[in-house]
Formats: sequence, C-alpha cells, structure tokens
Amino acid sequence: MDERLARVGRAAWWLTGIVLVVAIVGVVAWYFRVIFPPLVFAGAIVFLLNPIVCFLERRGLPRLLGATVAYLVVALLFVGLGAILYPLIAGQADQVSERWPELRRDATEWIDDMSARSDRDNWPIHVPTVQEIEDQAGPDEDQQITDQVQTLREFATQAFHVGIIFIIGPFLAFYLLIDLPEVRRRVEELIPDRSRDEVLFIAHRLNAAVGGFFRGQLAVAVIVGVMASIGLRAVVNLPLWLVVGMIAGLFNMIPLIGPWVGAVPGIVVALATKDVKAAIGVALVMLVVQQIDNHFITPTVMRRAVQLHPAAVMMALLAWGTVGGFFGLLLAVPLTATIKILGGHLWRKWVVGTSVPGLDEPYPDAAASAQEDVPDAALEDDDDGGAATMPPTSPHRSSPAR
Repeated sequence: MDERLARVGRAAWWLTGIVLVVAIVGVVAWYFRVIFPPLVFAGAIVFLLNPIVCFLERRGLPRLLGATVAYLVVALLFVGLGAILYPLIAGQADQVSERWPELRRDATEWIDDMSARSDRDNWPIHVPTVQEIEDQAGPDEDQQITDQVQTLREFATQAFHVGIIFIIGPFLAFYLLIDLPEVRRRVEELIPDRSRDEVLFIAHRLNAAVGGFFRGQLAVAVIVGVMASIGLRAVVNLPLWLVVGMIAGLFNMIPLIGPWVGAVPGIVVALATKDVKAAIGVALVMLVVQQIDNHFITPTVMRRAVQLHPAAVMMALLAWGTVGGFFGLLLAVPLTATIKILGGHLWRKWVVGTSVPGLDEPYPDAAASAQEDVPDAALEDDDDGGAATMPPTSPHRSSPAR
C-alpha cells in the first residue's frame, strides 16, 4: 500500500512537471504559430507518401528518386483525374452559364413575390425586394471604394497565407521524405540507452495512429464524395452534381461543420437551377450520405486507425474546437489519440506498475523501421487499452525498459 501511494505521488509530481513544460511550450508556440500550418500540411503529405517511398526503397530505389517518383505519381494522378473530369465539369458549368440570365430573372421575381406576400398577408417579418436589398447594400461611392480596397487587402493577405502553406508544405515534405531515416537516427542518438526501446515503442504507436488518421480522412473524403455525386445524379439529377459531390467530400474532412458546409453549394445550385423541391432532395441526399458516413464509414475507419471510441471522438472535437477553433477541429482526433497513447502508457508504468503489453516483444531496428511501416493490426489496442504485438527483431535491443 505504501509503495502504491509513493508511486502515485511520484506520478503526480511527474505529471505536474509535464503540465508546466507543456504550458511553456504552448506559450512559445503561440508566438510562432505561423509556422505550424505548413508543418502540419507537410506532415500529412509525409504520412501519405512515406509508404510509397519505403516500398520503392525496399525495391532498391534511393529515397531521393523514390520521393520524386511519389510526387510525380500524385501529380499525374491529379492531371489524369482533371483531364477526365474537366469536360464533364465544363459542360455542366456552360449549361448553368447559359441559363444564368433566366435564373437571375426567376430569382428576382421570386424574391419580389415573397416581399409582396409578406406585405399583403401581414407577415411578422418584412421580406425586402431586390431593389431594397441593392439600395441597402450600395453605400456612397467613397465608402464603397474604401470597402473594396479593404476587402481586396484582406483577400490578398489570406491568399498569401494559403499560398505559403501550399507552397512551403510540399517542399518541407519532400525534404523530410528524403532524410527521414537520417532524422530518425539523429533523434535516437538523443535518447538514453535505458529508455530507447520504450521511447521507440511509443513513437511507433503514435506514428501508426497519426498516419492512420490522415490516410483514413482521405479515404473517408473520397468515399463521401463518390456517394454524394452518385446520389445527386441519380436522385435529383442536379446540374454540376460532380462538382457539388467533390466539394462535399472535400469539406467532409473538416469535422462537425464540414458536412453541413459541404451541403450548401448543392442547395444553392438546386434553388438556382430547379426549385425548392430539388433543394429538399439535395438536403435529403446529403443527410443520408452523412448518416451512412457517421454510423458506418467514419467509425470503422477511425476506430481502426486511431483506436478511439466514436463518443470519445465527438467529445474531443467539442473540446479542441472550443480551445483551438477551426485549427483545433482539424487536429482534435490525432491530438486526442496522442494523449491517449502517452497517458495510458504513463499510467500503466508509474501508477499501476504493470508491464506494458507489447514492449517486451522484439522491436525493429532503425533501418528496418525507416523502410517498413508497421501494420495497423500489429498496433491495435485491446479493450483495456493494451497493445498487441510488435514486429520482429532489433539488433540494439537491450533489457526491457521499465
């Protein structure tokens, strides 16, 4: 009993130190937060392309050429997909463009009719006419020029930041893909020998969880985009159904708000090109797709990828969204998976005092780990949070770190 209390006390002081260090690092990181979006984007690219580079390296291709081939494959994939989809998208866009004057006239008549009905039937809220909307939206000329300059400046600033992310991120990812084994060796040299096996074990589990999250998000986005496109084409016969479906799949990668934002373009297109009935059909299609995704696709993919219960995922999204806003929503799942893995390991080691399942198994050496991804099945947790088994052999394996 005394030993148990002493262990709990040591763990409490240890966790207090961790919280203090995390707080200091968080304050410093806040001042340099501009560097994190390109780093996160580069990390996502590395997690997605590193299996390809490792596969080519095992076949005898140097990592420089392997990374170049991986980038070329992705570029050719996008070019080929664009060449296939461009005629269909352009044709649908031309149809909407040809009907635009008619659509504008119909929308104007519909709004004016709603305004007249609101006055005639004494609605609680007056619906303004199109002319009233234009008069209210059109300030004096000097103010309008000032607003336009301010809007242009803000747009240019945002476009610059986004451009920096999408330009610097791929370059960082390319260099990381090339030097990943060397980076790992340098990091391992900084780890004390007595803790090396334990740290590498935890790092491997974190790598599997975070990498599985990014790959799982991409797979879910593709599946949702395909289902939404097929549903909009088959059920509603919506113009621009392919574009709307692709947008829905892309926004589905943003937790909580993404699926609802992705449905807005479809509803707008339906109201502009068809009628309210078509807009309701679009909303129903998106609702069905999201229910299938929420109850079957995402839980299956994410539970296997990051080993988190769907309820834990929802609570994590709410918590991190409150703390970090939009960026917190994007990183909520991998951050929670990281905390779960680290917290579970430290609790078992310092509080419970039990061995960590899987740590006594042989661990792959640096060269093998740099060239080979650990299968997800090898890192799946049991119901009580334990890991299964680890891959074979390690020449530097010493006594188990406890």
